[in-house]
Amino acid sequence: MVKWTADFGNDPNDDYNLIVIIYCNEEDVAIIRNLEGELVLQWFAKKPNLEVPVDWLIGLLVAAKERLARD
Repeated sequence: MVKWTADFGNDPNDDYNLIVIIYCNEEDVAIIRNLEGELVLQWFAKKPNLEVPVDWLIGLLVAAKERLARD
């Protein structure tokens, strides 16, 4: 069974700004960042293609927008 998780943390390569790291089965597959006031989702290419649960992703994006936009 595929397990999706996400962690909010600080990016040491970007002045410790808050980011969200998305994991699939404990492997990082994407990062959400706030770049100049706009949320950006950077998805890393993986094979085979991953099927992301939409309701989980929507909830995560809403939480990221609230927490990362506090800058």
